[in-house]
Amino acid sequence: MAFSPPPPAEAPSYPSLADRPRQARVPRISPVRTDEHPDPSRAPLVLIAEDHEDSRDALRTLLDAFGYRVVEACNGRQAVELARAERPDLILMDMMMPQVDGFQATREIRSIESLHGVPIVALTAMEGARDRVMQAGCDDMVPKPLDVRAFLDRVRVWTTPGRAT
Repeated sequence: MAFSPPPPAEAPSYPSLADRPRQARVPRISPVRTDEHPDPSRAPLVLIAEDHEDSRDALRTLLDAFGYRVVEACNGRQAVELARAERPDLILMDMMMPQVDGFQATREIRSIESLHGVPIVALTAMEGARDRVMQAGCDDMVPKPLDVRAFLDRVRVWTTPGRAT
């Protein structure tokens, strides 16, 4: 007895492209690269300093998916304390936070000798903030809203061993 596949399902027809249901445009990013961080305990540790919980969750989820270890701070004061305690490989710093903002937190972190080599990347929606964040001591800046590919590229650059600083 020969196997014959079922007939193909008929695709819905639409009078015009305008009548076709719209699909959300989701950026395609490369799949998780397990070869990038094969030993999870040795994966780079990233400190996310962000006061908006939804933004922290989104960043954590994205970084987790790419094999990074993550610690989170919800304000600048906590970011300084966690940076001192954990000595992360990278700090992602929101510049507009309550209590101690990202500018002050960055200056405080830069004053801690054991953290001098830790890169700090500013995350900000502020227009024209590049000079200001660099003067505060940040090494780089990623504008909000984030372009996922560009963001992941920056994280990779700053967490790659032997990077030029």
